[in-house]
Amino acid sequence: MTCFCRVGDAILTAVLPLELDLILLGYNDGYIRQASCSALALRCCEPVSDSPPSSALPEAGHQDEKPLFVASSKYSIAASIQSLHFIRNERTGNAFIIGGSDDGGVAIWSLRDLKLLMRFIHFVEPLSHVAQIRPQRETANPFGSYVLCFSSDGTIAVITLDEFQFLCLIPGSASALTHVYYAGGADHEQVMVIYGDGSARLWDFKVREFRRAMDREKAKESLAKSSWHEFILDNQMSQLSVSLPTISNESGGPVCATSLALQQFVVFTAKDTTAFDNASSYIPKRSLRATPLPQLRALLSLLLTPTLSPEIDEICTSKLGVLASHGRLGRACSRLASARCPSDSRNAWSISGDASALRAAAIVAVLKALSSYEALHDDCETVIIFYATSLPTVVGQHYIHPDLVWLARKWFETTNDVRQATKILVDAGVVRLGGEESVSLVRAWKRHLPSTEGSLDHSKVSSLALFLCGYVSVEKHALLSDDILADISKSAASYLHEEDLTSRLLAVDLCTRGFQVWQRHVDAMAILRALFTLAVNSRKDNISVQNVGQQARQAIFQIASANTPLFMTTLTLDILSPKNLEYRKIVMQLVALLTRKKPLLLYSNLPRLMEAVVKSLDPNSTSNRDAVHDTATEIIGYVVKTFPTVDFHMATQRLAVGTCEGAFVMYDLKTATQLYVLEGHKKRPTACSFSPDGRRLVTVSLEEGAVLVWKVGSSFTSFFHPGAPPRQGNAGSQPYKTLGFNIGEDANISIADAFECVKFEWPSERSVRLHIRENTLTFST
Repeated sequence: MTCFCRVGDAILTAVLPLELDLILLGYNDGYIRQASCSALALRCCEPVSDSPPSSALPEAGHQDEKPLFVASSKYSIAASIQSLHFIRNERTGNAFIIGGSDDGGVAIWSLRDLKLLMRFIHFVEPLSHVAQIRPQRETANPFGSYVLCFSSDGTIAVITLDEFQFLCLIPGSASALTHVYYAGGADHEQVMVIYGDGSARLWDFKVREFRRAMDREKAKESLAKSSWHEFILDNQMSQLSVSLPTISNESGGPVCATSLALQQFVVFTAKDTTAFDNASSYIPKRSLRATPLPQLRALLSLLLTPTLSPEIDEICTSKLGVLASHGRLGRACSRLASARCPSDSRNAWSISGDASALRAAAIVAVLKALSSYEALHDDCETVIIFYATSLPTVVGQHYIHPDLVWLARKWFETTNDVRQATKILVDAGVVRLGGEESVSLVRAWKRHLPSTEGSLDHSKVSSLALFLCGYVSVEKHALLSDDILADISKSAASYLHEEDLTSRLLAVDLCTRGFQVWQRHVDAMAILRALFTLAVNSRKDNISVQNVGQQARQAIFQIASANTPLFMTTLTLDILSPKNLEYRKIVMQLVALLTRKKPLLLYSNLPRLMEAVVKSLDPNSTSNRDAVHDTATEIIGYVVKTFPTVDFHMATQRLAVGTCEGAFVMYDLKTATQLYVLEGHKKRPTACSFSPDGRRLVTVSLEEGAVLVWKVGSSFTSFFHPGAPPRQGNAGSQPYKTLGFNIGEDANISIADAFECVKFEWPSERSVRLHIRENTLTFST
């Protein structure tokens, strides 16, 4: 619960947060004032006082006290400000604030000093939306950018941004305004407005006149002839500005405007601006995770709803350093008045599904940013779990769950900060759904899936349908028919090949979550191969907020852990029989990546994998060998460095690979062939090493407590018995030497620890030292 800023008798009526230290407040006295999140949080967290609110500026004797307002407009517009909007002149770099008042007036202030630049009254109803039209060509528009000011009744005022010259007024209609398209026509200076009754009107800015009226079909034909941009009128939650008169719930209990505005700030300013023509031109350069700790704490203090859980309040206050708000309904709060705030924190979660989703997404996003501080991570996760899963219990029967469709839309519109928050809330929401609710939701959206129409329609609605159906089916697949699961699986598989990064990211995310579901309904190897390509070719996307390549690699790691046989079969087949040389290089690069990042995934299948890598170097296929030589060499280098059971001798070009069954396979890389197999260990081997001259191979098994010495140099008998190991002296095919040892409990070592703790060292060509943790054993070979 947070409080309203009040100055004397002036009451806050509109809030526009542009940055955490730049929040603009509109009042019913016609002034706008600038404050910061930190100052608002500090005042809201002061103890409750029954004294009347005083001036927002520091009084004499209180010079150390930071004033609430940084700046204020000099002149009043003599009307109550109902909404505030931001615009920027991209040619000059100047920023402005457009405000709408209750008398239908529109005012423009300079953001730099809040100087009033223009005011006109052409509307009957207050201003509701503002759209900025940028020139499509530098010489197309003598006035520079246009600004469209929309009244609540559909009237549109058109002004220039350079000199704030009023151009024309597009009157409203008896029917509601439903669509607005701009920047059309040969000179990109036309506006098409379409109304609910199907009528449409075309206006031209260049000549400042109405062109013609038409019906909806004719309008569609005109829209198809040139590049038009649509301004979305019904996306209220995408507006940074919050107006007090418009934010009451059905029962009449109003919502705190400052808190709601900051919630929208967190979500809206994380938008992926490349996805929307109408995204605000003012997007902070700093992400949530780059926000200083004091500002994150101040923001949380204005977003959280305390008193729901004493334990959570204690964590927030004492562990996270977030001060609790002391505002109460109808009482003064130092220099802030909490009039029209909810008297009970539970009311904040009883407004609507959209309101619950917005608040929860903002809270979780800021907590995730705060959790990047290691000392706060665990406590942040505890609070996140509370707000994601425990609210239905603590709020009670009036709790309204976050709307899943709203959260899904924000997943597409935002970047990683808020996207991670929405995923957490969607996961919690899906788990909460009952069986009938889950099936109903999927059935309602199934018809929009890309695969259900025959042609793969990858529209925004189709993407939204795939998100909702995909998330539900991963968790509730047992409730859904095979036909529905097949449609979802095909849609997810098709999105892996989309050019749009967000569509691909969705498909990768669904593969990470539900590959075990999809693999029964589509070609599982085809999905893996698409992920292989994305994982390697999308490394350039690391600079992008979407980061498809990194997500694809995570999906591959997940699938490899859950279904290792399918993964290794696909990997080895694609090394030996790729669809083309370029794809073989992709697969080989993936093997190198797995060796570096997830060696344990490959350990049990190393012999199979190394055989495929060796065969890719077949000298009889010169072009293939040349294409993959560098990557194959890189893989072998990484494998030898990572896995103690594999070793390579450069001079002889011999490669020894240990198997889990105790054998060691010897390869000749010059001919890309297997030479022979050394079978001596009865249990899993731990390490191996060639002697400096390449004529001895030493192998060890800690489980056996035995070191075996093998002769592996070329001999006269090798010519008569190709494929057979060299004679090992009097022992025939048995090891040349078997040396036992006992190091007690230090022999009980995991595979992962063996990678680091077991090493061979050769002081001379016939003497070897075996290091096992702190133990050193010396053997003669």
